[in-house]
Amino acid sequence: MSRSSRSLKVHQNYIPQVKSAVKEMGYARQQDLAEALGICLSTLSSYLNGKPVDYQIFVDISEHLEVDWKEISGCGFSVYVERPDIESLCYQEILQPGSLIRIKAPNFMGKTSLMAWIRDRAREHNYRTAYLNLHSAGKTDFTSPNYFLRWFCINVSHSMELPNRITDYWDEEMYSSKVNSTDYFQEYLLAQANTPLVLCLDGVERVFPCLEVAPTFFELLRSWHELARTNPIWERLRLVVAHSKEVYITLNINKSPFNVGLPIELPDFTSQQVKELAQRHGLNWTCEQVQRLMDMVRGGCPYLVEQAILNLKNNSIMV
Repeated sequence: MSRSSRSLKVHQNYIPQVKSAVKEMGYARQQDLAEALGICLSTLSSYLNGKPVDYQIFVDISEHLEVDWKEISGCGFSVYVERPDIESLCYQEILQPGSLIRIKAPNFMGKTSLMAWIRDRAREHNYRTAYLNLHSAGKTDFTSPNYFLRWFCINVSHSMELPNRITDYWDEEMYSSKVNSTDYFQEYLLAQANTPLVLCLDGVERVFPCLEVAPTFFELLRSWHELARTNPIWERLRLVVAHSKEVYITLNINKSPFNVGLPIELPDFTSQQVKELAQRHGLNWTCEQVQRLMDMVRGGCPYLVEQAILNLKNNSIMV
């Protein structure tokens, strides 16, 4: 399958973010970035203004700017195939007060899609939901715990479609950023309604190398999970965190969110799930055809399998 046969563009909601990333990476002119990437200025201009560019060039620019190309392009799975045992566990867990789900899997395995499925199930119970991909944070947002947690609280507010009221609850002179963040959630975000809030945090591995921020942030998540035992309002918070890498930072075992809650690891699709995915795309394949496709992509990685299916279908190629 040739990835370069496809093009992608920055979603209009993310155009300010990618333009800001250029400055944050130290490029005074777009021409300087184009030269560093070895591409023409017109191609970079198309990328920064939400116009289609070649798939691989899009990925290369995004990675150079340290932004999540899947997030900013809105690229995801067009069809969702369940792994029934996993969805059942997640469904039962989000119904529990103060629950925490930890999803770990390499890129392209369906973490973001599973989180979307969880939010859909939560909304069926009239739960509130919020989603935040931590790769959307800029380099300067990781300057200090205070700066990062302000960014975090503001963006959760935006995801919940609530006004930013950070100035009403943030007192840097009297309290730490952890206390201010906790107050913001307890007295504002969680207090907005009596219904639970399912907060999905994607791309958590983005925080791992930021040693100035990581311990404070992860200790905060653990403390919120623990608060549900003693404070009824914190029972409303249901955390879902997803990461693509092993947790390689050192955290106090009693303050880490990575040794509590429900751990979920996403396996490759089985041949039956690949067959179901093909059927959902209108292809009635035999078991032999399914196996040949899985051999082509060297396994059952959900994203690669679907892209191969779409490529074969769109070009009328038989497996």
